[in-house]
Amino acid sequence: MPKILSVLFSENNMKETVEWTNDRMEKSLSTFIVTANPEIVMRARRDTYFQEVLSSADIITPDGIGIVYASKILGHSLEERVAGYDMLHALLEYRETTKALTKIFLLGSSPEVVKSASKKLEELYGCVQISGFHHGFFKKKSVEETSIVEMISREKPDLLLVGLGSPKQEDFIHRFKEKLRASVMIGVGGSFDILSGRICRAPVIIRRLGFEWLYRLICQPRRIKRQIIIPVFVCLVLIQRIARRSAAEVTTSE
Repeated sequence: MPKILSVLFSENNMKETVEWTNDRMEKSLSTFIVTANPEIVMRARRDTYFQEVLSSADIITPDGIGIVYASKILGHSLEERVAGYDMLHALLEYRETTKALTKIFLLGSSPEVVKSASKKLEELYGCVQISGFHHGFFKKKSVEETSIVEMISREKPDLLLVGLGSPKQEDFIHRFKEKLRASVMIGVGGSFDILSGRICRAPVIIRRLGFEWLYRLICQPRRIKRQIIIPVFVCLVLIQRIARRSAAEVTTSE
């Protein structure tokens, strides 16, 4: 598997990832999926606990064109982005063709947004059955958090979508993976905002060109604080490439 800085990524493209995820769901295998962008990779580099969280995932997909470009710089073969929002729809479309019922629990965002996102999924897909939803405004290690875990465990969803934002969503799944009794668990970031219509996604042509990050930055200028880390990510990837090439040259000379 390609290793970008300290994170191991799956080489599967979108189609392969969807088929793999569907197979895990059909077999009711507990599966933790992380969709990682450069920001997540950089956090893992400086946060040993978060690195441990990512290491517990069953698969990490390249969510962000920056990861795909980084893989090419390092000589890896990541074909395309496998973003959480896109994978969610691709998976449900796939299951729609097989007429497989998909029980989904949504956790995150505001009460209004998560309710609207749940309704939208049921409108879009006849195979979807919303088994429950809950907002994301609860404290870690609180009585409410314990209650939420128990609620999800009772429902035993095929698919648990956690939209708490990173690193909270990955941490939540990591801590309660065995208790949640869900088949597939994915951190989906701001997907509920898009599903509910609160935020508009970039046009298809912009996404295909790899400039969705710029579109989101223009629409949400406050994201600039998060985007500042991208140049550092690029520099570290280039350093990793140089170090790898130097190591290869030393090995060859020996």
